[in-house]
Amino acid sequence: MSKPTRIKLEVDRDGWTSNLQVNLAQVDDNDSGWGYRLAGPKYNGSSRNLLSRTLDERDAQEIRDALNAVFPDERITQLTDERDRARRWAVGLEQENAELTRRLAEARAEVLREVANDWTAHCPDHSNDADEVWMECPCYWTGELRRAANEAEQAAR
Repeated sequence: MSKPTRIKLEVDRDGWTSNLQVNLAQVDDNDSGWGYRLAGPKYNGSSRNLLSRTLDERDAQEIRDALNAVFPDERITQLTDERDRARRWAVGLEQENAELTRRLAEARAEVLREVANDWTAHCPDHSNDADEVWMECPCYWTGELRRAANEAEQAAR
């Protein structure tokens, strides 16, 4: 027998008992192959074929669906459960990542504003306390820091 190319559902009549036999057979292009007896007496070589139907893709899928509904493959069930669990983890990690990114952006905005306020407080041109002045006017840079803080704040939303 060469490689099976199709599946046939067959109904035969046993020559000794006259009982019906039902089988699924894997056959090659020469109708040689082997099968699985679903019902009836064991095959003894005296059977006469009453009905033979070659199954197509649709038949195969319908049979698979019916079998899986009643006899689910535990490996597939386990893989499905693991895939669902992995999806839940992924969603949770994405949510946590989004929350951490938001909190980081808020913290960045807060630090930038604090630095801008500190620099402004020590600006020789704008400070009321001459003892606290320790740099040239940083007002351009404090404006840039505040702009960056606003951008970070927008990113946090």
